[in-house]
Amino acid sequence: MRVEAINIEKTKNEAKKYILNKIPLASKIFQFNSFIGDIKLEYIEFKVLKYEIISRQKNNRIFKSELKKEMITMLINTYNGHSESIDKIPNTSKKYVSKSCIRENKINEDDLVNVVKKEIIARLTDKLKSGTIDKINIQINIVDIKSIYKPYWVVDFRGRNVFIDS
Repeated sequence: MRVEAINIEKTKNEAKKYILNKIPLASKIFQFNSFIGDIKLEYIEFKVLKYEIISRQKNNRIFKSELKKEMITMLINTYNGHSESIDKIPNTSKKYVSKSCIRENKINEDDLVNVVKKEIIARLTDKLKSGTIDKINIQINIVDIKSIYKPYWVVDFRGRNVFIDS
């Protein structure tokens, strides 16, 4: 499957060293079985959602208001649902990735768009209540949806899967 993916920065051995350095010294002494099992490379899909926020800002004049447009770009992990606002989309390149190496999504795309839209509305209403922004009417539209894949080293450590950024 040909996808847009972020480049791999850590090798398999670097991922193994990283997990071994994270084990506390006491665990290394009392538990002699600090065994790292299978290490494999998996890709998790991230959605890049671009929203256009159109609002009418109050003016000092009584009946006039200014139309203001802003763009917000959100990056959402489709595996665990974590979202964040970003300024710049990560650099990607087209790669061939086997379907067996792609981690299955847990969140549907339609639900994802609506949940993020509600999150943006909640953040804006918090700002409205605190008085940091003074807006009357807010309209949020989805402009673009893009999928990118981020590689992770998945380490089987004592029966648990540990994800390490690559």
